Amino acid sequence: MSMGVPSAFGLRISGFALLLCMFTSSSVPAADSIRLLTLDPGHFHAGLVQKFMYPQVSPEVHVYAPAGPDLQEHLQRIESFNHRPDNPTHWVEKVYTGPDFLDRMLEEKTGNVVVLAGNNLRKTEYIERSIRAGLNVLADKPMAITPKGFELLQSAFDHARKNKVLLYDIMTERFELSS
Repeated sequence: MSMGVPSAFGLRISGFALLLCMFTSSSVPAADSIRLLTLDPGHFHAGLVQKFMYPQVSPEVHVYAPAGPDLQEHLQRIESFNHRPDNPTHWVEKVYTGPDFLDRMLEEKTGNVVVLAGNNLRKTEYIERSIRAGLNVLADKPMAITPKGFELLQSAFDHARKNKVLLYDIMTERFELSS
């Protein structure tokens, strides 16, 4: 790509699988070394990250979001994974729905990987603030929808390098045959 776009911006493999590899590449990781934070889920991609259990990922997931139908749909999707007859998961969702949900997530830092898949209006802000707070981010597409948002996203990639955290396009199940 041109315009100085970081090469990771165009990466087209499952961000979650890549993050697992990055976290585990140098040695055998401690169980639960990845602690997920789901921020303002509004798209099914947020739930797909939790479709299966992984030994490196804590079953406790903190969700920070405004109350409403998007959050309820997300929680129902996770419950469906937990209660399916074949290969059920055992996620435990800890939900905060106050109006200060973003600030609260950044203050509490109850996890180390932020999952973003939802309304695109604030997504770039969520990415940038999470990265500045030293959190890894997995976000679905698009990561930016305006020229100003694109500049903010470029800044987030710069801060990710400085903070030694990961910022990747989540693209869940992109290589799944049925997709």
